[in-house]
Amino acid sequence: MKKTSIWASLASILVLAFPVTTIAQDADAAADEAPAPLSDVWMIVPKSGMDAEFTAAMATHMQFRKDAGETRDWQAYRVAVGHKMKPIQMRSCCFDWADFDAYEAEDAELGLSANFRENVGQYVDHYHHYIERSDWEHSHWPETGTSGPYYGVTSWTAKQEGLAASGDARRKMSKLGKEEGFASEDNNWLWLFREAGGPAITMVASSFDSYADMEPPEQSFYEFIVEQLGEVDAAELFDDFNAAYKSSDYTIWVWDEAISTPAGEEDGDAAE
Repeated sequence: MKKTSIWASLASILVLAFPVTTIAQDADAAADEAPAPLSDVWMIVPKSGMDAEFTAAMATHMQFRKDAGETRDWQAYRVAVGHKMKPIQMRSCCFDWADFDAYEAEDAELGLSANFRENVGQYVDHYHHYIERSDWEHSHWPETGTSGPYYGVTSWTAKQEGLAASGDARRKMSKLGKEEGFASEDNNWLWLFREAGGPAITMVASSFDSYADMEPPEQSFYEFIVEQLGEVDAAELFDDFNAAYKSSDYTIWVWDEAISTPAGEEDGDAAE
């Protein structure tokens, strides 16, 4: 069976234009056993024509972070297929809000941001900073994490109305997928929500070993839900989910080892 995002098939049903850090934890675990929910996310856009210079400087900077004893791992992702090809996504997970206070002190003590500004900043056009929350309870993520290297990420931009019904629909669809047999080694997903730093966005990510793994399954997720609920109730559920969003975007990201936190023998290893 091909590994594919159940939510990619969902997009075509919703008539939408239907991303992520690797986590070595079972997202099906009980809430008190799940990782902390927050991820620190930077979107960085290199200056035009300076991608090579940016990459070299960023690789040196990431080595500096490791040598300085930074407690966080950072994973880098580039756009492989998408509307905007320039952004580079840097992600670190998993934290509670108080961890950000501790990290600000660590950053200042080790000079991490200062080193970035001095050695990488000259090659950066602009960047954005976000905090995202993972919904582990309604996700289905491998216990040992994923090696990607590809991640299909659908992002929905929210409207002001309909979010409560949409959230209920999302949780119900996820619950059915996990309890009634659609969730499997071949079908994984991780729900993410932007908590700070920009407009309200809901995201879902799935990992793939290759482009061949993105081949749609024999049974779409919509067909699966119809099988569980019937045509009328399934259509109503999908309508409820869709009603809260005004647009969506699907992007395929690929992990970039060269500018991720360098792996080491004892500490500072990148998540696998």
